[in-house]
Amino acid sequence: MNLNFLEVIIFCLAAYRITHFLVFDKVFDPIRNFFVTRDYGGPIPTFMLQGGAARRYFGKLLNCHWCTGIWVSFAMVGFNWAFHDAASWFFLALAAAAVLSLIETCWTKTVGFPEMIERREP
Repeated sequence: MNLNFLEVIIFCLAAYRITHFLVFDKVFDPIRNFFVTRDYGGPIPTFMLQGGAARRYFGKLLNCHWCTGIWVSFAMVGFNWAFHDAASWFFLALAAAAVLSLIETCWTKTVGFPEMIERREP
């Protein structure tokens, strides 16, 4: 496999985006909570693993961005090997989403916009 520099950057950004989705994004909370629950109430966030050995293993994995990132990268290499043309477009879309999320994070931290809160009608 011969990758040029741009392809490596795209691959890394795509791996970052998938990893962030699995470990941190709120939309994945319902699935992640099956394996691990998090408590952000104290000064240091804590977590509690759920279920038996397999669930606890995946809970540890989904609580650690370093661990999840390794397995995501392995899966991406396999996906790229098996479906190179489709994988290239998929990784490019994920890389764009990663750059956009990094820009948004920098923007909100610099400008100071609070996180959006969903409002529900009474």
